[in-house]
Amino acid sequence: MSVRTTSRTRRLAAMGAGAAALALLTTGCAQDASADGGAEPEHKSFALAGRALTVDSDDSRIELVPGDGEEVRVTRWFSGRALLGSTPRAEWTVEGDALKLRVRCGGLVAHCDAKHRIEVPADTSVTLRTQDGTVTAKGFSAPLTLHGSDASLTVEEVSGPLDLRTTDGAITTRSVSSTRVRARTEDGSLVLGLVEAPDRIDAASKDGPVTVELPEAAYDVRTAVQDGQTNVSVLEDPASSRVVSVTAQDGNITVRPSG
Repeated sequence: MSVRTTSRTRRLAAMGAGAAALALLTTGCAQDASADGGAEPEHKSFALAGRALTVDSDDSRIELVPGDGEEVRVTRWFSGRALLGSTPRAEWTVEGDALKLRVRCGGLVAHCDAKHRIEVPADTSVTLRTQDGTVTAKGFSAPLTLHGSDASLTVEEVSGPLDLRTTDGAITTRSVSSTRVRARTEDGSLVLGLVEAPDRIDAASKDGPVTVELPEAAYDVRTAVQDGQTNVSVLEDPASSRVVSVTAQDGNITVRPSG
């Protein structure tokens, strides 16, 4: 009887020791990206040699806005926590007119959260490529190119040419007055809202619905859908110089008046 009691006691003691070790990992031994675990803003600025900025990002929310100065200004919020392994960190580097943003999260049970706000000098074109994050852009008059992988793109109050593409995420534009818009998504919804009649729109979706909202005008509307329905309610004129081309493989197409 005493032997069985001793064996059970040892098993309970081992279980208690394991629980204590886990508690130690989740409290005193966690690796934190900052002293207080918070996300205090950090700042970086640099001048451009020309009027074009390239951004390469991953694992971060990106906010693009026009700035009122002659430099690119970047504000970063980052917090990360890992129970075991390397401490999470965020990196930013500048080479010429190219900004590279990286978030490094490793170890056991890592938590990382990053956001970058990028203020761009007026009349500067922006080309951004991102992986695994959301992108919002507002107020640009220069050409804007946003390409994402596992990312949603939102554009508002833009008047310059637009080139939007994502492989896994939604694309949304609001109050856009661009004369030329190109937008493609492979797995997600596509909504283009315009407040001025464009010269050319090319919109395509592989798996998701496409909605184009246009101001009053006559358009040469060209649609092609493989598995879905098409609803066009704007004024159509095959001779119009304003061309709206919309294709969808698996999803409905809607072209309607804005408002």
